[in-house]
Amino acid sequence: MTTTPTPPAPAAAEKSLIARLRADLAAARFTNDEVAQLLGADAVAALDREQIVPGQLRILELFAQAAGTQRPRPADQAGDRPATGSAPLSPRAGRAITARADAEQVDPCAVLTGLWLLALDVTAEQLDASLPQVRTEGLEQLNLVRSEVTLEGTFVRPQVDLRPYEAEQQEGTAHLWVTSDLSAHQMDGPLPADHVLGVGQASLTLASITHRPQVRRALDVGTGCGIQLFHLLDHAEHVVGTDLSERALDFTRFNLLLNTEALGLDPEDLGARVELLHGSLLEPVAGRSFDLVVSNPPFVITPRTEDESAEERYTYRDGGREGDTLMEELITGLPEILTAGATAQMLGNWEIHRGTEGSGGWSERPRSWALAAGLHAWFVQRDFQNPAGYAETWLRDASEERDLADYRRRYADYLQDFEDRGVAGVGFGMIWLQKPVPGAPASGSVEEPDGVDTSDGLWRRFEELTGEVQQPLGPVIGRTAERALAVREDAAAALEQILIAPEDVTEERYQRFGAQHPEVILARQGGGLRRARPVSSAAAGLLGAADGEFTVSQLITAVASLIDAEEEPLREEILDLYVEGFLTHP
Repeated sequence: MTTTPTPPAPAAAEKSLIARLRADLAAARFTNDEVAQLLGADAVAALDREQIVPGQLRILELFAQAAGTQRPRPADQAGDRPATGSAPLSPRAGRAITARADAEQVDPCAVLTGLWLLALDVTAEQLDASLPQVRTEGLEQLNLVRSEVTLEGTFVRPQVDLRPYEAEQQEGTAHLWVTSDLSAHQMDGPLPADHVLGVGQASLTLASITHRPQVRRALDVGTGCGIQLFHLLDHAEHVVGTDLSERALDFTRFNLLLNTEALGLDPEDLGARVELLHGSLLEPVAGRSFDLVVSNPPFVITPRTEDESAEERYTYRDGGREGDTLMEELITGLPEILTAGATAQMLGNWEIHRGTEGSGGWSERPRSWALAAGLHAWFVQRDFQNPAGYAETWLRDASEERDLADYRRRYADYLQDFEDRGVAGVGFGMIWLQKPVPGAPASGSVEEPDGVDTSDGLWRRFEELTGEVQQPLGPVIGRTAERALAVREDAAAALEQILIAPEDVTEERYQRFGAQHPEVILARQGGGLRRARPVSSAAAGLLGAADGEFTVSQLITAVASLIDAEEEPLREEILDLYVEGFLTHP
């Protein structure tokens, strides 16, 4: 496999230059809002899909306006287009436009957006005017750019991706900046094996689904460029980040220093609140304990070969294990580092073996991990891919399709590996885990619904929810788990509460024309996990009557008496509706 050479990681030792860069980025208004305003909605949407052509053309248009000229149409540059890669214009064609723009007339945010988000060359004069304190020379010392002297002038190209990032904190939105390696859509050729991933959908999803109580010690396993650490610092006294890649830790250290003011860190004493440790999964923190663990681990299933070397693996996604055993190793190791009552939240995938593809069969592997770990567990499968789809996803992820012969060989390796091990598909989703508190009641006197397992006295839920959800999900996940454990410990107490149906919960009735009664009644959530589930006529009546005046127990008795229904089945149904959030406190 031929990959692109890896540039050096940002120079975290240059603290004074980093401070100047931070001041310059703020002065240039290099924020998500400013970038969106510059590019426009269509180009931003394309960038979210990892398509940079619309953004490149928009930035070149701004440069042309600053030069008092008209941007050439893309068709005019057809002869200058590269044979491969995602750039719409060759470096020569793009430079011809940018070189004519007066450095003092170009919006600094446009210069930075073109350079770091869209992989466009800019002139050293334009970059110096946009970042006057750190300048091109300082950026080169920080390993963020490289310059090239030509007959037309000195042009600057990105060495890394540097982009704005917003983190929601208790006191408002923190405006941050994140460095990582250039993404596949910003470069030609497959990614290097030691690629450091930047802000992506997985990291955003994990940040959004994490429930964030105040804790003393938090851990991020597989920290990458440090996205999760940014969020953990807002509600944890001390955080630890681990990664198998030393290079990833270098990026994280640089990113922490770049954002010390927004994160409340002392650049001269990062260790007072943050610790970065090198090693695989939980090995670097053996013997220590944490109140919260988050992880977007390198869970991608990769065919193992006899002649492979560790240096060839994509460390950002491949932990070097066979199949999904990395997830098993991580989950079953958590009890050793979690304090009593502590939680872990992560993303992951699991193999679905032939013969278990039916309804609920996807949870065979997750169930075995949760049982072996002895943890409360909640797995939500959000997606499923067959072997071919899974192979295509991850081969494209590293742009391996750009080497067609290698792509086909690797594709065949994936299919053969899944066939040999009897894998029918792979599920992907969200995971919530909690270490039981000693002395807590082992089980309540409630009949559990489908998908919930309390056979060993612990609460475990396995469900498939593939529809749209409302982010952030962290508070919803936290409250749902709290309600489930409360019902498990004392169902009677839960029924003595006064509850109401939230405003986002609606009722849907389905019946044939002329029918006297509905054949199906659905309760649907407009927010959170946006569940939709059938309910009995009795439960629908109770949801309609839950106006905050009577306890649930009183309503159950009244509704059952009114329609001549049995109380016990209604009680179990209402408890499940309460756990899922169809009933809540006023």
